[in-house]
Amino acid sequence: MERVMSAIPHEIEAHQVHHLPIVKAYADKIGLVEVMNQLVVTEMDIDVGTVVLGLILDTLRGRTPLYRLQDFFAQHDTELLLGKAIPAAAFNDDTVGRVLDRLYDTGTSKLFTACAVRADQVLRFDTPYVHFDTTAVSVYGDYSPPETSEPQEVPLTIT
Repeated sequence: MERVMSAIPHEIEAHQVHHLPIVKAYADKIGLVEVMNQLVVTEMDIDVGTVVLGLILDTLRGRTPLYRLQDFFAQHDTELLLGKAIPAAAFNDDTVGRVLDRLYDTGTSKLFTACAVRADQVLRFDTPYVHFDTTAVSVYGDYSPPETSEPQEVPLTIT
């Protein structure tokens, strides 16, 4: 009996992961980390794809301010959620800020498109119609119909 008891660790860690391993599985399936790393090359200690995956997981868990992101990862099993054991300090706000700068420099639409195309190649979405939804550009008033007494349809609908 004592032999069995000695195999039990003195301290057991438990983490609430909720839906995050499922998100990680989909990210792995579409190769999210690999796509990001191909398009955004850096010489940082942590690769861009892993930081992006971390940001996605954090956002889907409830969104932490950048200066608290390493606190989020200090409370989670990074090996489970990111595929490799990474110290939480790797997600400090300076590192994440540099990654966000590199993403911006590369072009977020280019990155999003690459991920969407990869997801479509792997998951085979039904794509007869494609929508691009953004709140980053205001087009209010740019496509107003001409002033007439008769109601007319708006020529372009932006959703």
